[in-house]
Amino acid sequence: MTVAGGLDQAGADELTPIDHYLAQQADLSPVERFIRRPASETLPSQARYHRELVPLTRPGPGQQYGFVVDLDACTGCKACVTACHVMNGLDDGESFRSVGVVRAGGAERPYQQTVTASCHHCVDPACLKGCPAKAYEKDPVTGVVAHLDESCIGCRYCTMTCPYEVPRYNPARGIVRKCDLCTDRLEAGEAPACVQACPSGAISVDVVEVAAARAASDGPLVAGAPPSPITVPATTYRSARTPAPPQPAGAPAGPGQAHPPLAVMLVLTQLAVGTSVVGLAVAALGGDSVAGPSRTTNAVVALAVGLVALAASVLHLGRPERAFRAVLGIRRSWLSREIVAFGAFAALAAAHAGSVLAGVGSPLENLLGALAALAGVTGVACSVLVYAVTARAWWAVPTTGAKFTLTAVASGCATALVVALGSSLAAGTTGAGAVATIPVAPLALLAALATGAQLLWEAAVLRHLRPGSPDELRRTAVLLTRELRTTTQWRFATGGLSLLALVAVAPATASAATAGTGLAVAVAATALLLAGQLLERSQFFTAVAPARMPGQPA
Repeated sequence: MTVAGGLDQAGADELTPIDHYLAQQADLSPVERFIRRPASETLPSQARYHRELVPLTRPGPGQQYGFVVDLDACTGCKACVTACHVMNGLDDGESFRSVGVVRAGGAERPYQQTVTASCHHCVDPACLKGCPAKAYEKDPVTGVVAHLDESCIGCRYCTMTCPYEVPRYNPARGIVRKCDLCTDRLEAGEAPACVQACPSGAISVDVVEVAAARAASDGPLVAGAPPSPITVPATTYRSARTPAPPQPAGAPAGPGQAHPPLAVMLVLTQLAVGTSVVGLAVAALGGDSVAGPSRTTNAVVALAVGLVALAASVLHLGRPERAFRAVLGIRRSWLSREIVAFGAFAALAAAHAGSVLAGVGSPLENLLGALAALAGVTGVACSVLVYAVTARAWWAVPTTGAKFTLTAVASGCATALVVALGSSLAAGTTGAGAVATIPVAPLALLAALATGAQLLWEAAVLRHLRPGSPDELRRTAVLLTRELRTTTQWRFATGGLSLLALVAVAPATASAATAGTGLAVAVAATALLLAGQLLERSQFFTAVAPARMPGQPA
């Protein structure tokens, strides 16, 4: 490959900055190129933008538009960011473009490149697949991925599914927004704002062969970026410099957003499902003599907790009044499927609780209870996949599946135990025979085992602090032991105390005289368990540390 002035790559590596500037001066200036054009050629005033920065023809079959960025020409002036902001009328603090820095070359020949990035209008856009409200569309001709503001409900799931976290949430509007490649300008034959504003011509738009983009997506776009095969981005980055290993510059990403409504929703839905399943298991194994005192309360508690969880999830939306749109993407979005599954769980749990209160009869009660439990388990499985499909290592199926399942088991057993003991006390049936019918020891032991297993599973991520661990999980481990250290300590403290309290429940209910004490211990254990789960679920969001484009905000 040659560089300006006819030097080959080997010679270019030996050049000083002065040599580079002299070589650039030897190249024809835009004025000289204009003068040498045939006199008979009639050129419009914006010819440069028509002929050099945007394609002359629309994409054909198997093609689409894509950005082309010359890293060697980009100076990091951020004129592209400013032009995009002004031309699209963005709000303060809102930006569709970012500019970061990549450094490489080592101590002997250090150098840096600035990287401008926007939406990559991917061949397989994850934002479109994940959106539950059908607020995205990909133009079948141009390949541009557009966001439909009026359809957006502000769930922010597209930001999680997009490996480049391109869609950014606008709190004032309650929706996310993103680059649409200035489609209106392209249709009029003009370059996008960022392309036209770049003083060094580092950004252009070209027609991309989709098959070639798929074939070339075996690695990241630039240093530090997410793996391209996830979505097959249409952006092309070019550079004559390829020394290794380049690294993104800047401070490591800090903790992510906590998303309190989502944390509450996840914990409470799993508690409700666990309570429902455990209640059915106790009834099936022990019959009415065991489940009778608590059957009604157990069904009502599962329903009430499930409804609170669904209400909490609505608080996460930027446009809660449009929550009904969240089910439109059920054919491709796991978030839509999760919502439908938990909606079915709430409806069936209500029918089950109603049948129990009305004394309809065991066959129908058992059927409704089983259907509610099945819908709830399906909802928990969907919750796992909602986060696993984002391709973040911290949210992978083994980790997320284990956490969510153990939360359901531990909280379900603890809640069912409190309900059983409380129902017996409320009914005045706390004699030795009544206490003996409640499976206190099995429920407490199972809750303790699930809690202990979850604590060990969470602690296992700290092994990634050692050298050689995957970068993403190492960043997560660092966050847990530094910025999130206090939360981590409280999480393990509450989890450990709940474990000890669960172990103490069975001895405390050894006789009828101590049934009240046993209930108090069980309530304390459940409260500590719930607090620990909420702390863990907060870290589920704040400790995620995926690869990001250079300059991408956390």
